[in-house]
This record gives sequence, C-alpha cells and structure tokens, in this order.
Amino acid sequence: MYQRSGSSSCTKGPGPVIPVTPLLSFLVRVQETALQTYGKSNFDPKHYVDLSLKSNLSTTVEAFDKLPKTENGSVSVKDFEGFIGKYFNDAGDDVVYAEPVDFVPEPHGFLPKVENPEVRGWALEVHALWKNFSRKVSSSVLHDPELHTLLPLPRPVIIPGSRFTGVYYWDSYWVIRGLLASKMYETAKAIVTNLIFMLDTYGHVLNGARAYYTNRSQPPLLSAMDIGIQVELFMFTLFG
Repeated sequence: MYQRSGSSSCTKGPGPVIPVTPLLSFLVRVQETALQTYGKSNFDPKHYVDLSLKSNLSTTVEAFDKLPKTENGSVSVKDFEGFIGKYFNDAGDDVVYAEPVDFVPEPHGFLPKVENPEVRGWALEVHALWKNFSRKVSSSVLHDPELHTLLPLPRPVIIPGSRFTGVYYWDSYWVIRGLLASKMYETAKAIVTNLIFMLDTYGHVLNGARAYYTNRSQPPLLSAMDIGIQVELFMFTLFG
C-alpha cells in the first residue's frame, strides 16, 4: 500500500516509506480503526482501502477525527458504521456493469474439437459467464478520481469476481486466453488497452488497478497477451 520516497517504479528504492496518495493514507487509518473496532475475526483489510468517498477528503477526515475513540484506537461499532455509511460509498460501487460488445451465445468456431454434446453444453455455460464479470469504471471515477483508489481505466474490464472488483495483471493473461477461445477479440483488446494505459501512466503494468498497487507488478506478460490476440486475429482473417 506504500511507495518508497524517490522511486516511481515497481522496484524498491532508497528513502522512507510514504503513502502513495492522501486518500490512501487516510484509508489506512480507517482500516486500522476497523481492526481495533471489530477484531481480526470480522475484519477484511481490502474492504476499507477499496472504499470511495461521497464528498471531499478534508471533510471526511475532519469527521473521522471527531469520532470518540478508546485508548487502543477503537470506536464503538455504532459510531464507526454510522461514519462509514455517511461518508463512503460501498466497496465495489466504483465499477458498473458493461455489456460485452462481442458476446454471442455460441460463437462461430467455438471449441471445434469438442463434439460431445454434454461437454459442449457445459463449455457454453462457462462461456456465458463472461457477461457476469464484465465491468467498466463508473463515471465518478473518471470525473473525480481523487475520491477513489480505483484507477480511471479507459476501457471495460473482466473482473475476477467476489471482493475483487478491478482488473489484475496476472489474471488478465488467463482471462485473455479464455476470451480468445470465446472469439471475444474486442473485449480482449480492451484489457490490453487498459494495461498499456497503466504502462504509459506509471512506467510499468501494475499488479492491479488500484492506487495501492502503484509500486507493485507481476510477471511481464503484456507482450504475450498482445501477440496472442494478433495471432488469433490473423488466423481468423485467414480461416474465419
């Protein structure tokens, strides 16, 4: 969740560890208070750093600092939940559903070697799940990025699901492999466009599309993704 001072890349550099953004610095404080308030058994650290603000940061920080706290930093559950509900949107509200532009129930040329009807039916059910996981960043992220830890990606994404509501580098490689099998070339290209956006903006492809990942990356698979798409498109042009 932090970046070393004097280093803008994913490699460690000299200097003290500092928060990446003012919002993230504050959300870490909220996260620590949640831990003290709920204890480890009812605490999800990711939830709090994925929250987005309903209003400006200074107003939210001021309200947070006025919460009555015990010596160990905890707040009553009632006060804490009231504060979260008043000043934050739910984690995950910063992405909205995006209809995949290239989804069809049974694509031409889909898994031609799978002939068993039962297995093929199951494969098409899996294929249909792409619609469940297609998202794009909300208009609020694009217009007011300072209120979010989610980054303002320009194109739709395929999310892992559950509490993971953003795009991830390593996951994207395997997602694209599946999208190519489903002949969803435009969706695959959109994912690569988002990863290139990260590369252009931060100097490397981030671990994921959140502010707390700006000093982290994953295995360098962007070129393999792009080449895989180009090869599939070339073969589709030749053979349909």
